[in-house]
Amino acid sequence: MIGTKVHAVPDQRRLQSTWQHTLILYLATLGCYALLALIVTWPLALHFDQFLFGGIDGAPGRFAFAGGEEAGLHLWHLWWVSEAILNGVNPFWTDLLFYPDGVQLYVQTLSAPNAVLALPIYLLAGPVAAFNTAVLLGFALTGFGVFLLTYHYVRGFWEALVCGALVTLGPLHIAQLQNSHLNLFSLHWIPFYIYALALLDRGGGRWRIACAAAIAALVVLSDWYWASICGVLTIVWMAARFAAVRERLILARHYALFAIGTLILLAPFLAGMLMRRDVLPRGHQARDAIWEAYVYNSSVDLFGLFFPNVYNPLWGTQVEQWMRPLAEHFTPSVWYVPAGWTLIILTILGARTVWRCERHLAFTAIVLWVLAMGPGLHILGKDTGIPMPYALLDRLPLFGTARKPALFIAPVLMVMSIAAAQGLAQLRRGKPDVWRMLPIAGAVVAGLFELWLPPGRVFLPLERPVVYEQIAARPGAVADLPLDVLETSRTLRNQIVHGQPIIGGFIARRPAYETFNMPLLYAIGTMRTLQQDIVPLDPSTLRVMQCFAPVRHVVVRTDLTTAREQEQVAETLGRLIGQTPIPEYEDAQYRWYELPRFADACRPFVYAGKGWYDIERNDNGRHRWGSADNTIWLVNPYDAPIHMTLALTLASYETARPVELWHDRRLIARWEAPRPVRTYRIGVTVPPGQTRLRLRAPTTYDPQSRRDLSIVALKIHITGYTLNSQP
Repeated sequence: MIGTKVHAVPDQRRLQSTWQHTLILYLATLGCYALLALIVTWPLALHFDQFLFGGIDGAPGRFAFAGGEEAGLHLWHLWWVSEAILNGVNPFWTDLLFYPDGVQLYVQTLSAPNAVLALPIYLLAGPVAAFNTAVLLGFALTGFGVFLLTYHYVRGFWEALVCGALVTLGPLHIAQLQNSHLNLFSLHWIPFYIYALALLDRGGGRWRIACAAAIAALVVLSDWYWASICGVLTIVWMAARFAAVRERLILARHYALFAIGTLILLAPFLAGMLMRRDVLPRGHQARDAIWEAYVYNSSVDLFGLFFPNVYNPLWGTQVEQWMRPLAEHFTPSVWYVPAGWTLIILTILGARTVWRCERHLAFTAIVLWVLAMGPGLHILGKDTGIPMPYALLDRLPLFGTARKPALFIAPVLMVMSIAAAQGLAQLRRGKPDVWRMLPIAGAVVAGLFELWLPPGRVFLPLERPVVYEQIAARPGAVADLPLDVLETSRTLRNQIVHGQPIIGGFIARRPAYETFNMPLLYAIGTMRTLQQDIVPLDPSTLRVMQCFAPVRHVVVRTDLTTAREQEQVAETLGRLIGQTPIPEYEDAQYRWYELPRFADACRPFVYAGKGWYDIERNDNGRHRWGSADNTIWLVNPYDAPIHMTLALTLASYETARPVELWHDRRLIARWEAPRPVRTYRIGVTVPPGQTRLRLRAPTTYDPQSRRDLSIVALKIHITGYTLNSQP
């Protein structure tokens, strides 16, 4: 017993010393990458809480607030997640956008872990500093993640350090920074996740399984793109490992515990997704030709990994000109994903060793490279018409929302970094100590020459107009006109100032936003004249709509709207309030109206949704032609169900045809609609809130209007209602 204790003390001290040495090594490495981040973004540190980092000036794909405005979107993500955490609400659902419907953020580009990491800075210095912190972390943690992964396999400090720098300064990473795709710039989740899988392969200790599960959960919470890619990566990785080892049952147990741990950690998130499954994107089934083209043009060229660096100040302009004919629209953030020639050369040197010793890595990289080529093969920008395996993945529900197959290159780069570290190690092996640093120095010089960025940085201010500061103290929904319909984040940035719900919004995957068809909201949001319709639109009905979904603030940006649009907004507001609206505030750019809520005017009403064609007029008055599937919305503003009578004045197109009225999947009425006009009355029990009915009828092609027509509606209204005695 005594002898055992005597010998255990040195072992314990040795173990403690090893952990301390490893911790110091890792902290020093992370510090090196943090210093590199400060140098690359300089002079960001001098304006850390004043300006957003917007990219590299003069380089292709540079972000500007006049363009895609992705920086404003991701600034809003950081602001919203931080506020949700501080207020104890679900960050993956918000009613601040697309008022009054709200929107799910489960499969958006939210990057919630970024906000968590930057939360202390948010509390100390605000959202701008938090955004810039996320940029610095994107550089530092990506380099550090690659270091961890390569050091795990190669055990060479300098080799791993160099490879981390080559990846974090690589063209794929910089492309995401140039377009302010902060969710994709957080590339570090990929090497961290592969490192977690590698730890599982070395043994199934509890701490390894727990760490791997935690990293997997963070990947899922960080971004739907990375979650989808890591899901496919895991399947390919597991298949390769099962084919290579004999202890398959032990390995299966490790992976099963890893999966269970991940599911436990993600249980609240998955439960929330399940509760909101009706508003989640359906993938391929919900897409159109534009979406298909986006996926096709977001795929990697066969030689895409080997393209030169377009961001180099010496030859970047020439490279961009050379690549323009390869794509209809030169968009580096989508399909431009080269690895960098320095990394490629080192990868070639170490590829044989990786194939011999870690074949599962090579197999995984090859499969993911093929998937990155998308649904069809492109060679130097030419579509060959050859289908690729990604087309099968693209058909899966939800997975289809990850519509950038080119991003599958990210894990390929991680495997390449391992091979590159092996290549560097081979160049150093067998040389005298005095010469062993020469290959490292050569790789550093070559990498800096190839990957160093041009001078000039873009800094973007977050403006705080006075009008929104005033609105912040007067709660109520805001119509910030013009609405953001073409991917601009102006209204999101304004919302950071006033903090109120807004009509519309800008997110990666837009919701259906059915309530925007409500005539009052639609007239205000589109700045169009409020025309009489097949549903009642008298002043009292407008006040009913305002009571149900009150818009308290209407802010018109006068320099972004026409005089006619401003007049039409004032006309609509005048019809609502019964007099000429008087601005609450006005300056050279902004005109703000504050509206009454008409809280005592609430009663049930009806309005037409999707499926109906635009309003038309003839000798018989106003009417709307219907398609095969036409939506009618019934609104119950009370807290209890009501029974109402819906009156439909309809006629059939050309000949009699069957008409059906559906609620969800339940048929509530069916009749034969003749060609002459008739009025049909249907009793409906309506729960609190909005209820969608669908009027369906077979269509006939009309050659004159070139439309498929079913019925024509002259009037839709409610003739009466009573409180429902049933619970």
